[in-house]
Amino acid sequence: MLNSNNETIFYRELGKSLYDNLFIYNEKRKFGIQTYDFEVIIPAIYKEIKPAFKNHFWARNSHKWFLYNFSNQRITDQPFTIVNSFNMKFARVSTDGENFGFINRNGDVVISEKYLGGMFLGLDYFAVSILKQNGIRFGVIDLAGKIIHPFTLKTTPTFSEIVLYVLKRRKPLREWLRL
Repeated sequence: MLNSNNETIFYRELGKSLYDNLFIYNEKRKFGIQTYDFEVIIPAIYKEIKPAFKNHFWARNSHKWFLYNFSNQRITDQPFTIVNSFNMKFARVSTDGENFGFINRNGDVVISEKYLGGMFLGLDYFAVSILKQNGIRFGVIDLAGKIIHPFTLKTTPTFSEIVLYVLKRRKPLREWLRL
């Protein structure tokens, strides 16, 4: 781009706001992260960047995503084909683009990739889906993989619905006191 004195000037295309005072910028078809004061935090070296969680981001240069911190250190060793931003403590990820699991903020796999989809509900409960004879069905598992609600639901349950389900299945307090 030329300014009024016919001098070439370079600019950064401002992109998506990332966090409080940071945004993703585009320079020569590569993406980086900088502050609103134009201080570069991460140079424009990535093909694409997505938010992960505070002071962390997803980035890719090929078809695979990795989790990085703002020191540009890779957190995950495992490359992912599909990644989502973290929902509280966990992010839904896939290495093959078909099966999904979850990782924690340290990049550790906490739910293996064996589900068609899913989301973190809260209180270490995950709504996940599988293919059954009558179509895709949703169920709820906990962090240990224990089934909290069987795979019978046609839609993704809410956290409130699952808490109500769990409370209804508990023994009344008077039964516990008799033990």
